[in-house]
Amino acid sequence: REWKVPLSTICLFCWAIVFVTFCFSLADVTYNFDQVLHKNSPESCWAYLMNLEKRGNPHTDINLLNKLKDCYAKIFSRLPIRQFSKNTSYARILVRYAELKGIEDQDEAQDHFIVARSNCKGFAFVHIAHAQFEVSQGNVIKATSILHKAQALNARPAELLEMAIRNLKAGEKQLVPTREEEPPTGRATEESFTQFIYMRTSILVVLSGFWSILAYVLGLSTAYPGSEHSLLVELISLKYVNLEEADAQTIESYKNEIEHLNHLQQYSDQIIKLYEYEITNSYIYMLMECGNLDLNTWLRNRKAVNPLERKFYWKNMLEAVQTIHKHGIVHSDLKPANFVIVNASLKLIDFGIANRIQPDVTSIMKDSQVGTLNYMPPEAIKDTSSQPGKARSKISPKGDVWSLGCILYCMTYGKTPFQSITNQIAKLHAIIDPTHKIEFPDILEKDLLDVLKRCLVRNPRERISIAELLEHPYLQLKPQGSPEPERPCNSDLKKILTDLAALQSPNSIIRAANNLAKMCNSGRKLDVAECAKSSTQS
Repeated sequence: REWKVPLSTICLFCWAIVFVTFCFSLADVTYNFDQVLHKNSPESCWAYLMNLEKRGNPHTDINLLNKLKDCYAKIFSRLPIRQFSKNTSYARILVRYAELKGIEDQDEAQDHFIVARSNCKGFAFVHIAHAQFEVSQGNVIKATSILHKAQALNARPAELLEMAIRNLKAGEKQLVPTREEEPPTGRATEESFTQFIYMRTSILVVLSGFWSILAYVLGLSTAYPGSEHSLLVELISLKYVNLEEADAQTIESYKNEIEHLNHLQQYSDQIIKLYEYEITNSYIYMLMECGNLDLNTWLRNRKAVNPLERKFYWKNMLEAVQTIHKHGIVHSDLKPANFVIVNASLKLIDFGIANRIQPDVTSIMKDSQVGTLNYMPPEAIKDTSSQPGKARSKISPKGDVWSLGCILYCMTYGKTPFQSITNQIAKLHAIIDPTHKIEFPDILEKDLLDVLKRCLVRNPRERISIAELLEHPYLQLKPQGSPEPERPCNSDLKKILTDLAALQSPNSIIRAANNLAKMCNSGRKLDVAECAKSSTQS
């Protein structure tokens, strides 16, 4: 029988076949990719992704783009960034994901390039990819800044960076050869800080005079065989400062903070992480680790502090301050609000008024009083200037010890040493007055009480040092003494005396008493029957 079918119906049928075939193809892709993922190999994942891209053009094929993004998301949930950040293929995965995000949202692409560079600072191609993206957006100055920062970070290979910089100066649109022609990138350097990854939404809020963007970031957890993949949400804090509206002192404090944070990153986990920053003539931005809450808020929410938590946080604070002192930095404004809790650990922030001192100098003079009054050391309040109308005060590492002592005092007694004095002038005089006794109510932890008293000594020369505090018995595990021998109860003593009295011979009484003495000295439980038996046999 002859069928007459309209041409439009035939075309629709053909398109249906193509669509079904494509869907089965994608289903096959998903199945195969799950097998690849189980290898926990960035190299296998990267090869698979590149083969998948050859099936079409993600710039024009929305289905392929969505499939690729789904694959990348699975990689990030399966392979922890902390474990693979020094892997070349993993670095390429981070970069390519940022490039794909740029197809739909250039702002998100920008964020993901920053994440890639923060995690994989040692790979030159990561920085070059970000610079290439900025060139495509017409941001040549920013691209130049990115490449020069990569050189300062000693990213490898250096030759690739030099080529990119030359091409950028020459006005070339392509900074380096395409991926297939790229020379080997070598291995990453040891620097790899960050703890976060992708797929974020941004909330813009105004916070105390500057813009702060809290970017919710999908974190990663280690995937164990047979376990469900869990997801952690972490925060990144982005400080943005409009320099056109800021005064010179504010600008200087932010530059000071960047300088100190940038220098201290590699030396301690108790210093807040600075992932990325940029300084221009019109703005400053700082992409930083974001804490759960600051210590001041944490203390306000508690009627009393658990002794173990107090000791743990105290050690965190000492380690952070010891690090900055080793590098010639005095913080000068230590207070609970300048310590934040990140993953149950305290980290030091805000180096805006911190100062450097030379290795051979014990203190420096400051032309203005700095710090927060309730935590300010006496020597920072005293005016040492001989010129009327021009105050000068002395700051030193021992000043930070006093401030730490005030924080520990607050964690112990629920208030700072001079908090009850509400008049500010009276408080200033009380802090520097040696006859004003600081109250130290008695507590069970005698080592803690000793730490407080030795921190809050008005003469900085007599004040305990950070090194001594770290060695103080308060932070040491006390060795367990040998158990005391069990003492006999009254009924046992009565039985022993009765047995001794029943013995007829003085020699038997003496021998029984000797046996009892030996049992006591050895820590053994007194056995009346055995003593009596031994004395009669003898």
